[in-house]
Amino acid sequence: MVKVGAERKQEFNKELRFKRQADYDINQYELVDHEFKAGHRRVYKNLNFSIFVDDYCNADCKFCVAQLRYSHRKLLYEKKHIEDRDKYLERLENVLKAVRTLNPSVSITGGEPTLSPVLPDILELVDRYDFRKRTITTNGSGLLMVRDNATVLEHLMKKRWQHLNISRAHFDDDVNRQIMRYQVESEYCDSQMLKEILDITAGTELKHRLSCLLLKDGIGSVESMKRYLDFHGKLGADNFIFRELMDYDKKAVNLEKIKYCTDNKIRLNDIWGQLDNDKEFEPYLNILGYYYYVEIYKYHNMTVAGESANLNQQYIEKEKHRDTVYEMIFHTNGNLCGSWVEGEEILDEYQER
Repeated sequence: MVKVGAERKQEFNKELRFKRQADYDINQYELVDHEFKAGHRRVYKNLNFSIFVDDYCNADCKFCVAQLRYSHRKLLYEKKHIEDRDKYLERLENVLKAVRTLNPSVSITGGEPTLSPVLPDILELVDRYDFRKRTITTNGSGLLMVRDNATVLEHLMKKRWQHLNISRAHFDDDVNRQIMRYQVESEYCDSQMLKEILDITAGTELKHRLSCLLLKDGIGSVESMKRYLDFHGKLGADNFIFRELMDYDKKAVNLEKIKYCTDNKIRLNDIWGQLDNDKEFEPYLNILGYYYYVEIYKYHNMTVAGESANLNQQYIEKEKHRDTVYEMIFHTNGNLCGSWVEGEEILDEYQER
């Protein structure tokens, strides 16, 4: 039985790089039983519970993963919402109580979640039920905004948040702006603001990680990765992840982003092959998941991960094991699903009273 989480064996097995998802078998991993409103399911023990706060984002990244997930299913990225704040929070609390026994990790995502006025209430609810691991993914733009008499960053630290994932496509602010296409310039998280965020969180329980998509017109080589690492290291960053653009259904509907991803794809296998011969990168750990693969290295005093993912493989794997829940997503319409699409794999459907 493959152990997960803190019980995972800390080793680097290079063979996994070439096996990838072809040999992945969910039955080799730890599973637990759970009764959802939709019926009995087997659940991946180390699953993550994502709260999709809002689909609004002040950026329009050319590579937007959230939009590609919908486009992959030939759907437009349009989500329904529980408009009433009290009803939304009541529904979220009921779902949190229902899944608490599974002891999932919790992630907050969007859209850009730090811009949501309801975020402090969400942080309060998650803290109230004492979930074990808490992560927020953001472009950083709203972290220093004041909501309910404190900055979003202060709310995160007060409510014992542990992981802060900040998306940044390039070390050069001008290039980063071009790729992430911020709609409101005043909300842009530039390198100076990023340094302020890193300074505030230094030495606290809220640990950062900078997330960068590998792109031909951005960071696309080992040398540019080093420049990215060295630049942000001087700002105080020490934890990074470089992601390969997802593989997807070529008939997906968002033609602009599909073309951009096709034209800009960098293969991590090529990058990893170069790292094998680069003494500055020390292999530390690799992880095989049901649609993703991760390799983790040490670079000087920094932790550097690389991740590849395949949306096609995700749906193939789920089709093979329809009774298994790999992840849970709380959508803006109140549905709890095992899919990033709010009408698929519904585990607990919201019925507004």
